[in-house]
Amino acid sequence: MRIIEGFAVVFNLLYTLLYIRESALCWPFAFVGSILFVFLCFKKKLLAETALQVFYVLFAVYGYVSMGASWEEHSWLLSTHLGLIFSGAILCLISWQLLKRLTQAELPLLDSFTTIFSLIATWVMVNFVHENWLYWIIIDFVSIYLYAKRGMYFGALLFVIYLLLAINGYWNLGWVS
Repeated sequence: MRIIEGFAVVFNLLYTLLYIRESALCWPFAFVGSILFVFLCFKKKLLAETALQVFYVLFAVYGYVSMGASWEEHSWLLSTHLGLIFSGAILCLISWQLLKRLTQAELPLLDSFTTIFSLIATWVMVNFVHENWLYWIIIDFVSIYLYAKRGMYFGALLFVIYLLLAINGYWNLGWVS
């Protein structure tokens, strides 16, 4: 399992670095890394996270097939973000209750939070909204704990790196360009 987790981390890091460099080569790495995390999250009973990884597999295919040449960022109004956050909180509570009552999911509240808000952050990201990085900073921080708590230490390390990349992305610190 550790070897699979290690490969998943490497593929997802390559995806992220290639995405930051605006390379269409990022999508095959996203696809393989997400497939590996589907397997790992399912085995660890992180069921909402498993569903999220399935979404990322599909997103990798979508990105590969349809991503254009434009990667220019812009911003949305605060009211738009507040609406997304409020909607995400409601969906998170619903997901939490469903996972808690109908499954044997481990850590269903945190699992629901990272999944629902990752879906939202991905939507914000694919629309090239600069504030997507703020969503990812919070999601990555929570994901570090979630993955470490389930014994997925390479995955937790991946989220530490993602956290640093999100900080860099929001404040344009120039760590990665």
